[in-house]
Amino acid sequence: MKSKVAERMMANMPEDVKIFVDKYADIVVRINQLLKEKGYSQKELADKMDKKPSEISKWLGGNHNFTLHSIAKLEAELGETILYVPKRISFQSFGGGSVYLTVKKNDFIDTNVDFEPIKSTNFKTENKVSNVG
Repeated sequence: MKSKVAERMMANMPEDVKIFVDKYADIVVRINQLLKEKGYSQKELADKMDKKPSEISKWLGGNHNFTLHSIAKLEAELGETILYVPKRISFQSFGGGSVYLTVKKNDFIDTNVDFEPIKSTNFKTENKVSNVG
């Protein structure tokens, strides 16, 4: 249960700050998941990245503004993607409209594929699909 003070702070917080906090938390959780999966401590990660353990602690403690460069270094060292940039692709539907898919990986996707018509009267011309990749 949130305190009234916390609720008031959240209500008055600019939307960009809320988004930043959410994304920052997601990145830190992802890094910690990868460290756990790979059996790395923060100190071992610091050693592998030629950083001081205090810097890694700062990164994962909420006192750092990640740059794309630091995220890229972490991804290279951990061998896993931390930050996904979705790509929106469009397919022409049989009704003349477009169907949109959002994919996490920016791999090449052939949009010149023939699909069987969907036999549904509830078909919407704009579908959102995630977690494809």
